[in-house]
Amino acid sequence: MTAVKPVLDAYLELNLVLGLATLVWLAARGILSRTSFSHGFVAQLRALKALCLCVVLSPVLALGVSVLATHTPAKGTVAIGDIAVAAYLRGDIAMPATQFEALLNTRQRWVDVLFSGDHPVVLVILALLALAALIYTLRVIRDGLSIRETVNTSFLWRRSAKVDIRLSDRIAVPFAVRGLRRRHVVLPSHLLDSPHEMRFALAHELQHIRAGDVEWELGFELLRPLLFWNPAYLVLKYQFDRLRELACDQSVVARKGIDTQDYTSCLLDYCARTVVRGSPRVLNVALVTGGKAKRVLRQRVIALADAPSVNSSMPFMFLGLTILFALVLGLGAASIQQTEDWSHDRLMLSTVVNLERLEARNQGN
Repeated sequence: MTAVKPVLDAYLELNLVLGLATLVWLAARGILSRTSFSHGFVAQLRALKALCLCVVLSPVLALGVSVLATHTPAKGTVAIGDIAVAAYLRGDIAMPATQFEALLNTRQRWVDVLFSGDHPVVLVILALLALAALIYTLRVIRDGLSIRETVNTSFLWRRSAKVDIRLSDRIAVPFAVRGLRRRHVVLPSHLLDSPHEMRFALAHELQHIRAGDVEWELGFELLRPLLFWNPAYLVLKYQFDRLRELACDQSVVARKGIDTQDYTSCLLDYCARTVVRGSPRVLNVALVTGGKAKRVLRQRVIALADAPSVNSSMPFMFLGLTILFALVLGLGAASIQQTEDWSHDRLMLSTVVNLERLEARNQGN
């Protein structure tokens, strides 16, 4: 248990920070939707990626916040547990010391329950979660092997320094994917008969590769077996999938030589095909997600209509949001970290608890 506890603590803190990040993003998106940035999907996607990076780097951000807190004139702490103990010792919290200590150690008690094995219901829940995680892991492996087979059986049509462009008779919708060393754009073979559509499909998938969307999608899918039960993960994944396509469309039509109306017509055609035929769903970036084609199509057509008036860079908005995300998540991660059990304030609280228990025992005698 001693070796597993730090891993479990880190996992719990990651999920809590992920929940905080989701609330921060929904608030930021709500504010942006009421401003001139409401259709700036390229900048919004960059901001969401910055937020996800802040989640990954939250332990480092938490360390930075803690160090800064110790260098302030008050030399205070940002951990909620330490703040609560200090407030209790000042008399700001009125409750018996034993009850306060029990409340303070709630997280530790739950961890002890998980490892004790004395509660059958907890064991059943853990077993079901482990089974679901295994199923998701096997599904990711299965889909990855399926996509690998599709790539390996496709025909190498063009090759650049970093990207292979391939043709396949097994797919109806183009997608981008990456291997260990190279990235691949796989196009349906029938597009050779439609050079116009081929140009748009290729431009779309290459834009996904330029933006790094393939690697981000891969990261989200690899995390699914660990975070599938967390609603915050599902919300951020949905937001990423949505912004990924909207931003890609706007970036494509912003390039010279791409007509918005022609591109939209191509999108409509592919959407109709996706409704009746399946396409790879994970570890790749497809032009249209079939299961939600109608809703996705509406959002993307609106984004294309607004694309010419959108300043896709918006550097100041991106920089401001990134700094805000780093500060909020750093503070949040530092506040939920486990604190030392034998700090000065904790020793004082332990002394008060022992005196209270001794007094209760004497009164009982």
